[in-house]
Amino acid sequence: MNDLLKWSAKVASTAVFWVFVLSIRQDGRPLFYHANNLLVQNTIVRTVDEGLTDVWGRLRRAAKVAFANKAPDEAKGI
Repeated sequence: MNDLLKWSAKVASTAVFWVFVLSIRQDGRPLFYHANNLLVQNTIVRTVDEGLTDVWGRLRRAAKVAFANKAPDEAKGI
Protein backbone atom coordinates (compact mmCIF):
# COMPACT_ATOMS: atom_id res chain seq x y z
CA MET A 1 0.00 0.00 0.00
CA ASN A 2 2.86 2.29 0.85
CA ASP A 3 4.46 1.68 -2.56
CA LEU A 4 1.20 2.51 -4.33
CA LEU A 5 0.94 5.77 -2.41
CA LYS A 6 4.56 6.69 -3.26
CA TRP A 7 4.01 5.85 -6.93
CA SER A 8 0.78 7.92 -7.04
CA ALA A 9 2.51 10.90 -5.42
CA LYS A 10 5.41 10.64 -7.87
CA VAL A 11 3.08 10.52 -10.90
CA ALA A 12 1.01 13.44 -9.59
CA SER A 13 4.07 15.59 -8.87
CA THR A 14 5.51 14.83 -12.31
CA ALA A 15 2.22 15.81 -13.96
CA VAL A 16 2.07 19.08 -11.99
CA PHE A 17 5.69 19.83 -12.92
CA TRP A 18 5.01 19.38 -16.65
CA VAL A 19 1.84 21.49 -16.50
CA PHE A 20 3.87 24.35 -15.05
CA VAL A 21 6.78 23.89 -17.46
CA LEU A 22 4.57 23.73 -20.55
CA SER A 23 2.63 26.79 -19.34
CA ILE A 24 5.73 29.03 -19.49
CA ARG A 25 5.23 31.65 -22.18
CA GLN A 26 7.71 32.29 -24.99
CA ASP A 27 6.95 34.76 -27.79
CA GLY A 28 3.47 35.27 -26.31
CA ARG A 29 2.51 31.60 -26.54
CA PRO A 30 2.92 28.78 -24.02
CA LEU A 31 5.65 26.19 -24.56
CA PHE A 32 2.89 23.62 -25.09
CA TYR A 33 1.97 25.38 -28.35
CA HIS A 34 5.57 25.22 -29.60
CA ALA A 35 5.99 21.59 -28.48
CA ASN A 36 2.71 20.65 -30.17
CA ASN A 37 3.81 22.20 -33.44
CA LEU A 38 7.19 20.48 -33.25
CA LEU A 39 6.16 17.01 -32.03
CA VAL A 40 2.57 16.49 -33.17
CA GLN A 41 1.75 18.75 -36.10
CA ASN A 42 4.43 17.52 -38.47
CA THR A 43 4.64 15.54 -41.69
CA ILE A 44 5.80 12.27 -40.11
CA VAL A 45 2.96 12.13 -37.59
CA ARG A 46 0.41 13.14 -40.24
CA THR A 47 1.68 10.42 -42.61
CA VAL A 48 1.58 7.74 -39.91
CA ASP A 49 -1.91 8.86 -38.88
CA GLU A 50 -3.21 8.67 -42.44
CA GLY A 51 -1.62 5.24 -42.92
CA LEU A 52 -3.12 3.88 -39.70
CA THR A 53 -6.52 5.32 -40.63
CA ASP A 54 -6.33 3.57 -44.00
CA VAL A 55 -5.29 0.25 -42.43
CA TRP A 56 -8.07 0.51 -39.82
CA GLY A 57 -10.66 1.18 -42.54
CA ARG A 58 -9.52 -1.81 -44.59
CA LEU A 59 -9.52 -4.00 -41.48
CA ARG A 60 -13.07 -2.96 -40.60
CA ARG A 61 -14.30 -3.66 -44.14
CA ALA A 62 -12.59 -7.06 -44.17
CA ALA A 63 -14.09 -7.96 -40.78
CA LYS A 64 -17.59 -6.95 -41.94
CA VAL A 65 -17.26 -9.12 -45.04
CA ALA A 66 -15.81 -12.04 -43.08
CA PHE A 67 -18.54 -12.02 -40.45
CA ALA A 68 -21.38 -11.27 -42.88
CA ASN A 69 -20.73 -14.40 -44.96
CA LYS A 70 -21.83 -17.55 -43.17
CA ALA A 71 -19.60 -20.57 -43.29
CA PRO A 72 -21.09 -23.66 -45.03
CA ASP A 73 -21.42 -25.50 -41.69
CA GLU A 74 -23.40 -22.61 -40.15
CA ALA A 75 -25.93 -22.64 -42.97
CA LYS A 76 -26.87 -26.27 -42.26
CA GLY A 77 -27.63 -25.51 -38.62
CA ILE A 78 -25.21 -28.04 -37.15
